[in-house]
Amino acid sequence: MPLLRRLLIPFSILYYLFQLIRNKLFDLNILKTTKFNFPIIAIGNLSVGGTGKTPLANYLITILKSKYKLTFLSRGYMRKTSGYILANEYSSVNEIGDEPFLIKQTHNDISVAVCENRVHGIQSSLQIKNESNLFILDDAFQHRSLKASINIVLSKFNQPFFKDFIIPTGNLREPASGIKRANIIIISKCPYNLNESTKNDFVRKMKPNSDQKVFFTSINYKNHVLGKYQLNHNKLSKQEVVLVTGIADSTTLENFLNKKNIIFNHLKFNNHHIYSKQDINLIKSKSKNKNIITTKKDYFKILEIENLENLFYQDINIEFLFNDEKNFIKELNKFIK
Repeated sequence: MPLLRRLLIPFSILYYLFQLIRNKLFDLNILKTTKFNFPIIAIGNLSVGGTGKTPLANYLITILKSKYKLTFLSRGYMRKTSGYILANEYSSVNEIGDEPFLIKQTHNDISVAVCENRVHGIQSSLQIKNESNLFILDDAFQHRSLKASINIVLSKFNQPFFKDFIIPTGNLREPASGIKRANIIIISKCPYNLNESTKNDFVRKMKPNSDQKVFFTSINYKNHVLGKYQLNHNKLSKQEVVLVTGIADSTTLENFLNKKNIIFNHLKFNNHHIYSKQDINLIKSKSKNKNIITTKKDYFKILEIENLENLFYQDINIEFLFNDEKNFIKELNKFIK
C-alpha cells in the first residue's frame, strides 16, 4: 500500500464508522425507505468505478425492453445541470452525463432520465411518462432511501471487494459487509478461460449468503471496430492507431488490442471526461494519417464536438461464463415478477 494511502487510514476509519451507522439506521427503519409497487432493478458496486456497470445496464435493457415499458434512471455524474431531466434526442452529454447519454444513443426507444435523488426521479418520471412499469437504476446500491426489487452488485475479478479497504485508503464506498444486501453478485472482467476450481475458490472467499446468487462474466470484444463503416481487426493489425479513453479502467481494452497486434499511442483521460475543443485538437494532431479507436461512450462524446472521419469505437458485450446466462435471467425474472 502506498505511503500516502497509509497516512489516510484514520480518515478511512471515520468514514467506515459513518457508513456503518448509516446502514444500521436504514436496517432498523429509523431512516425512511420508499418502496414502489412495480419492479426496480438497482445496479451498483461497493468500489469506486470500473466494475462494468454500463455494459450490464446495456445488457439488461436489451433483454427487457421488449417486455416492459422501461425507464433507465441515473444520477448523471459529471453533468453540468442539476435536478430531474427526462432525456430526449437533443439532450447533450453536458445536460445528462456520459453514461445516460450513451444509453439514450444506443436505446432511443426507452425513457432515459437523470436525477440525484432516485425517489424523486422515479416520481417525476411517472408524472411525465406514467406508462413506465420497470425502472433500471444506475449506481444505486448505496441509495438506500429507495427499496429496489433486486440489487445487482458488481465486483472486478482482479480487484474483489473482499481484498479492498474503504476510501480514501482503499476504493470501497462502504464496508465490505454491505455485500450482504445484494441479491445477485456479478464478478466482472474475469479471464475468459476461468476454470471451475478457481471459481469455487473465489466464491469461498466471498462467503455469500445461502440466498445470494453469484455469477462470473467476461468482457467479449467484437472482431471489428465501428464508425462511419465497419473495420475488421485484421485491417488494423500491425498498424499504429491512437487509442483514446476516458474510463476508469482501460487495462482490459489495452490487453485486447495488444493480442490483436494493434500498435497504439494511448491518450488517456480521466473517467467521465467531458471532451473540449482543445482535447479534439490534441487527438487530431496525434492521429494524422492514423485511425482513432475509442470506447463507445467516448465515441459519442467526441462526435458531439466534431465529426471525425477516422474515429472508430470498440464495441463490447458481457458474456456469462460456465453457461450461466439462462440461470441469471431466471434469477432476475424471479425478482421482477
